Amino acid sequence: MERESGREVGEGSSMSPREQRNLKEKERRMRMKHLFDVLSSHVSPTQRLPVPQLIDQATSYMIQLKEKVNYLREKKMTLLGEMGKHSSSPLPRLSICSRDSTIQMSLTMDMNMKRVMLHQLLRVFEEEGAQVMNANVQKLNDRMIIYTIIAQAIITRIGIDPSRIEERVRDIIF
Repeated sequence: MERESGREVGEGSSMSPREQRNLKEKERRMRMKHLFDVLSSHVSPTQRLPVPQLIDQATSYMIQLKEKVNYLREKKMTLLGEMGKHSSSPLPRLSICSRDSTIQMSLTMDMNMKRVMLHQLLRVFEEEGAQVMNANVQKLNDRMIIYTIIAQAIITRIGIDPSRIEERVRDIIF
């Protein structure tokens, strides 16, 4: 096509600079709307959320994923270290980490020790004001079992007392 003073003939040549800006802004809004639709389909596929709520939910979800990745990396390193040492450290091993309104517990036990049921551990969290987000029981080998619980405070303003949970879990395992 021929160019006429920096503009292509037939494509907006009759548009004023203001109309061109308006068109670019409209295209930008449409692109943003499409991107928010894509984000919404990943974060909340069942319902359409307002943009601020969608961004809050996406941010929370990404933080949870990041914490889970970090936890799994630490767990992997711990397990690889245990395999190399043949578990020379005493069992049971209880680890409770707390960040903001989230608490994570990892309990490694010998299967020949006192039998602990997952529902007993879950009850401790729920009675202490936590909502369990993830609970897992995993046999590491023929002798060891790992309980993992990730929970969040039901009322974030009040939070969760990790020392109280640790005390109650120790009462269960000993």
